[in-house]
Amino acid sequence: TYPNIIDLFSIGKSWQNQDIYCIRLTNESNTHPKPKVFFVGYHHARELIGAELPLYFAVEAATNFGTNETITHMLNYSEIYIIPALNPDAFEAVKANEWHRKNVHPYDEDGDTLLDEDPPDDQDGDGYIEQLMFWNETFIRWEGIDDDGDGLLNEDWVGGVDLNRNYDYQWNATCYSGSPYPWAEDYRGPAPFSEPETQAIRDLALSQDFKYAISFHSGSEVIGYPWGYTNTPTPHDATFGEVAGNLSALVGAPYGQSGKYMYTTSGSWDDWMYGNRSTLALTCEIYTNNSAWQPEPGPEPDTLWIKGVFQFFNPDPNNIETVIQRWLPVFTYITNRAITEAYDIATTNVTPHKTVVGQGYSININVTVTN
Repeated sequence: TYPNIIDLFSIGKSWQNQDIYCIRLTNESNTHPKPKVFFVGYHHARELIGAELPLYFAVEAATNFGTNETITHMLNYSEIYIIPALNPDAFEAVKANEWHRKNVHPYDEDGDTLLDEDPPDDQDGDGYIEQLMFWNETFIRWEGIDDDGDGLLNEDWVGGVDLNRNYDYQWNATCYSGSPYPWAEDYRGPAPFSEPETQAIRDLALSQDFKYAISFHSGSEVIGYPWGYTNTPTPHDATFGEVAGNLSALVGAPYGQSGKYMYTTSGSWDDWMYGNRSTLALTCEIYTNNSAWQPEPGPEPDTLWIKGVFQFFNPDPNNIETVIQRWLPVFTYITNRAITEAYDIATTNVTPHKTVVGQGYSININVTVTN
């Protein structure tokens, strides 16, 4: 529908041979060099809102180009790359198990030579897979049956590898999160970039020079930036703090260095983008709901069934657009910052209607040109 501003292409295949699509947004008729920015959603299966947001922005940009001044400016003077869903197989996997986090790479987690044969099950048919806890919140087990008849419950889930622990930067660092064990929900994989999904995003990032990049997740409401593997700041800590602080002011979420403000993680996307590609990469956790958990009496004294994990990570359908509207300014700020820096334009102490002309294009904007 919009061939002059949208290029849709596959960057690779998932474990189940699904295309991993990238949307490139730019005004093709403006052929001058443009800064490139990158947005990626849906590393983790149960975080579907992380796919909704970047896809929504792509639709908004396409349908409002030429009529909305801000969108038109962004597409005239930048190239915006969007991967709405890095983990496309997970859309189906999470329907079967709302706890699912990783990709669907088959693993023999219990060493019986079978693959993915005993995941959690909705045993009581209420539409939830619950976890059994003691009253003091000590975990006992997930709801399920003995699918493989070995006397154990839920010991071999579908998949997989935590894609956001599979990047080749401090992949095997000793961190709070980034497990060497296949059964862990933050399993880092057998080697860096072992997964076709992370290989695809690696190849795209290596082929482009992205100035800024944002990854969208849920489970919290916070803006984080490298380093994630340590609490030691990066050489660009002041710049990261400025960018995250400005985003924070726009969306009303706290911010900080991931490894210091939240917890340390090995092999993460933004550490690799920054450490290997010199891209200023940040992670936006865009939704959480601590009131989602629903307790019910358990089978033994002092035990509780707890359900609501999907609602913890994702808003009610009626609230999806409210969450999206809150975070849409991230796209505008990041893209316009890249444009401003690329054209050496300061956004403070503006002078009215200065015209910048060059390479067959012109634009009237409020700017002060700096040296």
